[in-house]
Amino acid sequence: MAEIELPVIVTAIANSDLEGFVSGSLFTQGWSVVYRALDLSGLERYLTSDCATLANTVLIYSPDLPNISPAAIDAWHGKLRNVIGFSSHSDDDSAYFGVHPIPKDVTELASVVRGSVRTPLLRSGVRPLESKRRAHVIAVGGATTAAGCTSLAINLAMELSVLGKSVLLLDGDFRRPSIAALLGVRKLDTGESWKVIAPNLSAGEITQERVRILDQYMEPALLEFDYIIIDLGTIEDLGFSLTDRRWGACLNHWSCDNSNEMWFLGRADILGIYRMDLLVKQFSQIAINSAVSVLMNMKAPGRKGSDEEGLFLTSIAPLKPARIYTLPRDPRSLQKAHLERCTLIEIDDRSALRKAIAKIAVELTH
Repeated sequence: MAEIELPVIVTAIANSDLEGFVSGSLFTQGWSVVYRALDLSGLERYLTSDCATLANTVLIYSPDLPNISPAAIDAWHGKLRNVIGFSSHSDDDSAYFGVHPIPKDVTELASVVRGSVRTPLLRSGVRPLESKRRAHVIAVGGATTAAGCTSLAINLAMELSVLGKSVLLLDGDFRRPSIAALLGVRKLDTGESWKVIAPNLSAGEITQERVRILDQYMEPALLEFDYIIIDLGTIEDLGFSLTDRRWGACLNHWSCDNSNEMWFLGRADILGIYRMDLLVKQFSQIAINSAVSVLMNMKAPGRKGSDEEGLFLTSIAPLKPARIYTLPRDPRSLQKAHLERCTLIEIDDRSALRKAIAKIAVELTH
């Protein structure tokens, strides 16, 4: 599988508090800080000592570094993987390359640096089209395999479209893409854009080729659609994927930085609760921008379901999720929908699972 090489970090920040925050925070997020320059001459000596690694180096600097100048920074921006500046709030900051406001917290810092892997050499600290953005983005990931992410993503997208919202459904499960097969549509992985598959509903598949232009692919979607629903598949190794070199991890990066919500989906059985517990422990060590919600899938009826729900809720408590949803066990309706290659509303609009997902869609739109 093709790799996206993880860059190393070089800092050039005079303010010890800011430098310590940047270096320490990035280290906890899995990045490698290989050099900390105290002045411009030290920075230049280090960068010129190993030219072979320049293309894989991200320079994080502040205009307060002794002897620094806009010309000195501009001289490096075409040779390094990226150059990121954090403003010292002086009057001359605007003359420097790639200046961002000083991050408010670890989440904001991690977002800027992760973004440098996907889209290097941006001159602005503002996310593309943030002020004009229309779409509400929900990324759905499972704590384990067979958690039900694809079925949820498909049916949530359909329910939102039935409510009159324009929706883009994206298959981001690079290991096991299955939306096209489950809906009986072809060529979601080809062409320059997405494909209309129903009124108000379009779909696409994130491929290796599209990952290379991921921001360019997503920017028009953020302007065109009311909702973007992304099926990430299994994200049990989310903590590792945020510093993963493989192309398949790029959509995880993008989702953590750009989605409005991350939905963690888990099964209410012994193995499902165990996997969710592992995901929660990993998640406590990373920083993302998105709000987190949790869905317990395949809840059994009666006392057994209540006992499972109690254990599940205990496992997710450290996440402090914005929302908690419960989806009933409804294998008959799902199997029928899969066989007919359609959604639940088309096959049985009175099924328990369809009603539960429809209720979630209504809540989202109000």
